[in-house]
Amino acid sequence: MNITKNTTDKLSAVISVAVDKADYQGKVDEVLLQYKKTANIKGFRKGHVPMSFVKKQYEKPVIFDVVNELLQKELTKYINEEKISILGNPIPVAQENLDWDAEQLNFDFEIGLAPEVKVDLKKIEVPAYEIYVSDEEVDKYINNFAQRYGSMESLETVEENAVLKVEVKEKNNEEATKNTYIRLEDVKDQKLFEAKKVGETVEANTKDIFEDAEQAQSVFNIAEEQMGEDGIDLVLTIKEINKMNAAEINQELFDKVYGEGAVDSEEAFRAKIKEESEKMYAKETDRQLINEVVEQLIGNTAVELPEEFLVKWLQFSNDNITSDEQAKEELEKISKSLKYQLIESKIAEENDIQVTADEVKAAAETAIKEQLAMYGQNTIPEETMNSIIASAISNQEEYNRLSYQVFTDKMLAVFKSQAKLDAKKVTLDEFVDIISAQNKVEEANA
Repeated sequence: MNITKNTTDKLSAVISVAVDKADYQGKVDEVLLQYKKTANIKGFRKGHVPMSFVKKQYEKPVIFDVVNELLQKELTKYINEEKISILGNPIPVAQENLDWDAEQLNFDFEIGLAPEVKVDLKKIEVPAYEIYVSDEEVDKYINNFAQRYGSMESLETVEENAVLKVEVKEKNNEEATKNTYIRLEDVKDQKLFEAKKVGETVEANTKDIFEDAEQAQSVFNIAEEQMGEDGIDLVLTIKEINKMNAAEINQELFDKVYGEGAVDSEEAFRAKIKEESEKMYAKETDRQLINEVVEQLIGNTAVELPEEFLVKWLQFSNDNITSDEQAKEELEKISKSLKYQLIESKIAEENDIQVTADEVKAAAETAIKEQLAMYGQNTIPEETMNSIIASAISNQEEYNRLSYQVFTDKMLAVFKSQAKLDAKKVTLDEFVDIISAQNKVEEANA
């Protein structure tokens, strides 16, 4: 077998593959021998069909399959060994009347070459937001924790912040009943339930109970088309009245939230909440910083794509694209993504960014611990943790996700060390407003 590359222009080339009969005949004979053992041909017993009959019926398709498999394997090997950076996949050049009996078979494949890319992160200048958590926000977190870890009290009469279990009937269809829970603080007209007792009923329209129609649909399990613009008249029978009493702000609450002994005073508790909150918000600001850098890199980095080849490749690889016009439209949609892939690869190469299996395992452990901590599980036996980690990374999709997360974190570190960052401290509300405004601009320009 002989493989050569002929460059047609700076962004495209043709790889020619000459396949000798000796390269594939052994495999063909092996496959045909298996066919001979299992073939069912009228007039012959199974396993006793003459090879001449087997060849006549099966040889050409077998040669086709064996040669095609060989081509794919050797083509990939050649591209990797020669370190040819390509976009898309090789496209076979069509041939008419190929002589499959010839001593040598010749094939050509068009390839699109990845362009050389020069990336200068020092020219990138972006805002680097830092969200600070105020004392008022810490108070909100503490109140939420106190409610979450509080105790439930059963009541006879509805009062402020009560949670009601109610039996629900539609006024015009009282045979159909369902049970659900209503938080009094979510109710639009709370006077409907004021001073009501267990066993009493309330007749009301869904629009009077909830301001938001979607919330009414969710709580009462009503389809959108059934709800209509006028809402639905309901009969609600109160089955239970409960109230969550907030937990005291003491060591018992601290231990439930962060684990036994992790904090030992209200001051330390507040500091921990602030630290954890700002750490959580940092993930959002990091994501925004990455988006800002990526947009500027795509806009400021010259990347010339092999457009003629890519138009052909899109038609070859996608049955739904049947014309040059469709392919060009699709290329326009994916061009930014293709450009950034090339930019990203160049940055990774220049900064020796690699991801190891140990780093993926560590990322899995961090993610699992954070998830368990959300449910108050802060102390996990080592054996149990190792088992959970092993299960997570054994899933290829999850492994790939974690691997890309580690890669992205390393790219972020490079961005932060090389790009010009304009540090800006903002509140969470200010940050949300900034992102919302940017999203509106992007939608308008889309």
